[in-house]
Amino acid sequence: MMRRIAWLVVFASCVLSFADVVLPSLFTDHAVLRRSDRTPVFGKASPGEAVSVTIGSVRGETKAGDDGAWRVNLDLTKLGAEPYELTVQGNNTLVVKDVLVGEVWLCSGQSNMQFSMNGEERAKELIQASANKQIRLFKIRLAWSLKAKDDVEARWEVVDPSNVGRFSAVGYLFGKELQAALGGAIGLIDNSWGGSAVESWVTLDQLRGEDKDLEQWSEKTYDTFVNYDARRDEYIKAYDEWLKSCGRTRPDFARNAPAQDAKWVENQRLSQRTFNGDGIVWFKKSINVTEGQAKSGFSISLGQFGAPVATYIDGKWQHGSKHSTAVAGNHVSVFVKGGTVAAGKHELLLRVWATEKNFRITRPGRFSGAGTFEDGWSMCVEPYPALTDAQLKSRPDRPAFKADVNKVPELLYNALIVPLYPYAISGTIWYQGCTNAGRPRQYPAAIRAMVRQWRKGFESEFPFYYCQLANYQGKNADAGAAGWGEIRVGQEGVLTLPKTGQAILIDVGEANDIHPLDKLTVAQRLAALALNQTYGKKDLPYSGPVVKTMKAEGSKVRVTFDFVYDGLEARQLPETYWLAKVRNDKKPLVRNSPDSQVEGFALCGADGKWQWANASIEGNDVVVWSDAVAKPVKIRYAFQSNPTCNLYNKPGFPAGPFEKPVK
Repeated sequence: MMRRIAWLVVFASCVLSFADVVLPSLFTDHAVLRRSDRTPVFGKASPGEAVSVTIGSVRGETKAGDDGAWRVNLDLTKLGAEPYELTVQGNNTLVVKDVLVGEVWLCSGQSNMQFSMNGEERAKELIQASANKQIRLFKIRLAWSLKAKDDVEARWEVVDPSNVGRFSAVGYLFGKELQAALGGAIGLIDNSWGGSAVESWVTLDQLRGEDKDLEQWSEKTYDTFVNYDARRDEYIKAYDEWLKSCGRTRPDFARNAPAQDAKWVENQRLSQRTFNGDGIVWFKKSINVTEGQAKSGFSISLGQFGAPVATYIDGKWQHGSKHSTAVAGNHVSVFVKGGTVAAGKHELLLRVWATEKNFRITRPGRFSGAGTFEDGWSMCVEPYPALTDAQLKSRPDRPAFKADVNKVPELLYNALIVPLYPYAISGTIWYQGCTNAGRPRQYPAAIRAMVRQWRKGFESEFPFYYCQLANYQGKNADAGAAGWGEIRVGQEGVLTLPKTGQAILIDVGEANDIHPLDKLTVAQRLAALALNQTYGKKDLPYSGPVVKTMKAEGSKVRVTFDFVYDGLEARQLPETYWLAKVRNDKKPLVRNSPDSQVEGFALCGADGKWQWANASIEGNDVVVWSDAVAKPVKIRYAFQSNPTCNLYNKPGFPAGPFEKPVK
């Protein structure tokens, strides 16, 4: 670690002075360079400095530009499989050791791509067998920036049981499948951030003009983020002036008890409570402090408070939050030092200055070692006199909260993607969409904008293969419920671009766990796509059944499928479905069309009402009908968040969700 820090210090100083030739972290020991006839090697040096790059029998020369940047493109197609030294010479000489030439894949997205091998359901056996000098891992440390950065914090590692557990499970297992099928070196770049929105991985300029609603959302989100601090400070100043004008200045928080005649209401919940300028609100609760907590200290997390709050234990003041904390919606946490509170039972007292309109406590509190403690509070209110209509109208509006950094346009792009340009990659695998599920109609434009921008930056029309969101949430008996069906269709918007493909995951999810443990199936389906579409293994199946044509036949609908390979198949549905594998938790499966060979289809008539349908396989076709729909106008399959469906092809790939008009 100290060696890495030292390298960063050297790199930073060199960037400032350009005294010596330097390389970004992509060119460190154990790196994998893509085998191509135009593989870039790049870095910084003094302006005008002559730079040469040598690997094996291949050599390139250039001069650094006025900004100190330099680059050479090398033809690596004739190099062998053995490890090489990459030598870069300018005013100084750098030698990068144990460099392989092969394939390099970028693995990006949100938490299901970030999900590590340690959490995969077969983790123990897969990690134990992971050692392979031909697979190299490059896991990038999370970062964000308002401006484009020059480098990322990461280093190449040769995969083995000591490091693979921390790496993306989907990424590593994908690379493992490729390496087994292709041989040679595989480099994997793990560049994922849980909870990230697709817009955070692309610039605001690139998002403009793609879609009106997307542009408005992106502009507003970005503007709110960059201007929030100034608007918050202006609001606090205006709000304090308003309080003074209404005779509601902030009370003295040294006061440690409510009025003697206060009326307490028992068995109250701390969270999800709304106030509207009530005055002083008191909460109290008994807590038990253990011997260890009394000695070492303990924390109390009060959650998100929309108003200033003071904390007392046995009437002694412990902590008081600021108005700026309340306005920002930040979490309020209190740490009680060891030796200040004895072991045993104590009274925890909260004094909330609830002058805000629509003030809420929006997150449950936690007491260290005891989980949430949002229930069982007693509450009393010392009300302020009611505000007049004129006072209410003059009350300033608080600024909108700024989004998390991983949901703001371009912040991740600047810090995590730009520094990789123009490193030669073979392709990208992408697992993201949960965060965007609430805005499915904006997703096609956003994901296309991202792919276009990445391809421009990497100077390559690289293949882009993504994971369609897995089944998730509870089962729904309503045939008209769409849920995540809409975002899954939105994800397909990227398929209008060349060299793109999707892995259908409608059968690998868990109802109560947004991070399903089965990442091997995910990786295998992505690898099948890459092996067939990118690496020319055309005999290898890679897709589930896809709708080819559709036509009405009276009250029935005949759907003809492509990619059936050896035929369509209706898999037997299990008696239970997974709620959460990590808890071995299952629930009985209630069928929607129990008499149907194929389940998951629904039909809609002119009345707009969806009805579950029966369906049967006839060769490459599926015939669909419902006694409740005399003349279907629309048809859908597996369109719910967690559908019950069983249509596959013989190689074992599932049909994906769709909704289409019937003609």
